Amino acid sequence: MNADDTSGHDGLSNLSRNSKDVAQYYDDWAADYDETLADWRYEAPKKVAQMLRAELSAESLILDAGCGTGLVGRALHEAGFEAINGIDVSSRSLQTAEGSGAYRELHEIDMQKLPLPISDDIYDGLVCVGVLTYLTDSIGTVREFSRVVKPGGVVVLTQRSDLFMERRFQDVLKQLSDERIIARVSISDARPYLPENEEFGDEILVHYISFTVV
Repeated sequence: MNADDTSGHDGLSNLSRNSKDVAQYYDDWAADYDETLADWRYEAPKKVAQMLRAELSAESLILDAGCGTGLVGRALHEAGFEAINGIDVSSRSLQTAEGSGAYRELHEIDMQKLPLPISDDIYDGLVCVGVLTYLTDSIGTVREFSRVVKPGGVVVLTQRSDLFMERRFQDVLKQLSDERIIARVSISDARPYLPENEEFGDEILVHYISFTVV
């Protein structure tokens, strides 16, 4: 597949936010998802893994929230992390992720349904890469991520530049910081996201966000 061939995967920027639609879309895409993202020069998994590894030891327990086929899990493993769990709404993507060998545990979970079925203060770190597009309750989602991560743990997220503005994501982070739920918030400039995808290109970029749980 070449970088200009988006057949079967068009409409990505405006995909339905309904969790059943999202699950079906990614179930249907799982077989060639990794190849397609490579063609689009998707670098977020590697960048996020590097960001997290700079903050946490290799022995840390990490949650890959919205792990998909395991691109992020493999990047985390390559960065040195040894204990990674993954959750996702797409069962076929999870099957592919299982084959990667990067994960200790994988669970099918709809992250639109809050609270998440995960106990408090379990993880040392959490990553959510390319998934916040479908999680429209921004403040509820970030609260949940903070709940399942131990105090002092680190969360690294990506958010599309258009949705960062539309959903006032900076205000969400400020509110949670003011409430002393999170601290040490860092937000990158907008950077290339899917540069070889015709829908995204130079128009839809991505912010890399990190913070520490209080």
